Amino acid sequence: MKYKIALIFMSSFVLWGCSESTDDLQEWVESVKAKPAGPIEPMPEVKAAPSFEYKAHDLKSPFAELSSEVEKELLVIAEQCDVELQPDPDRTREDLERFSLDSMEMVGAMFKGDSNWGLIKMTGGPSAGKVFRVATGNYVGVDHGKIVDINEFRIMVETLVPDGQGCWEKRVVNLALNE
Repeated sequence: MKYKIALIFMSSFVLWGCSESTDDLQEWVESVKAKPAGPIEPMPEVKAAPSFEYKAHDLKSPFAELSSEVEKELLVIAEQCDVELQPDPDRTREDLERFSLDSMEMVGAMFKGDSNWGLIKMTGGPSAGKVFRVATGNYVGVDHGKIVDINEFRIMVETLVPDGQGCWEKRVVNLALNE
């Protein structure tokens, strides 16, 4: 019963608020309509764009097979490269390989028997603030980085980076303990 009375009271209050005079609004609308319309600016002049004829018929298609000379050059480069330094394209990527080593810092290490684990904290990206446990043999970073050693002060990561000649070279990066 109390709810019905409150509902009726509120409804009548809302209707009473809507029934106020809108004479001032009507006067303003009429004054705006009474003003003369301003001049319309002329359309800007459209300038014709210079024509360009695309001539790619004399260029090599990027989808065509390699010529025999280029293929021989690439094979010579590949033969000079150290096969052990080539990254494995068929290897399944690990979670921490999506992030740069610059966005990681070592925050600790754990040891139990022959097992060593490092604790890596993410400092940037969508996983900022999260701590991950890594072990020797895990891959981290975007440059095919493999953890080769963990001690209480650093995590040693061997990365593979292109050398600009079609081969790969190994670089060692140390993630030092951030105290």
